[in-house]
Amino acid sequence: MSIKQLYSYFFYTLYKIWLNIDNAFGATGFFPTSTKALICMFPVEIWLVFSIGIYCGHLFNIHTHIPFFSLPIFAPLIILLVIKWFIFEREDKWKNYVKEFDKWPKGKNRMGFWVVGIIILFVLLNFLYAVNLNLQPKGLKW
Repeated sequence: MSIKQLYSYFFYTLYKIWLNIDNAFGATGFFPTSTKALICMFPVEIWLVFSIGIYCGHLFNIHTHIPFFSLPIFAPLIILLVIKWFIFEREDKWKNYVKEFDKWPKGKNRMGFWVVGIIILFVLLNFLYAVNLNLQPKGLKW
């Protein structure tokens, strides 16, 4: 399985979760289900990127102050948004991914759901550990 296919399955899992929530509550909100899934992917990716940055800073003993509104902060965010647009939104490619993964057997999809859930939990815990590793008496070393 390629990285792009894994990334697409990550989207598919969140899409199916939101589709079930929307169907259960009869939601016809402002955002379509695909947009909700993409929005939910974003924090997990941000946690991963920033935890890698924190680990690199800790590993190489680089603790410079980076203002929140700066290029090193916004560059990964913009890159993630562009990647999402190319992989999912351009020409509504997300529909093809949903059709492809809907054809998978139920057991394989259930196993994939658990794998995605464990990965999300791992990324969250990893981010919390990285932030805790970065703590100092006067606050975070950003």
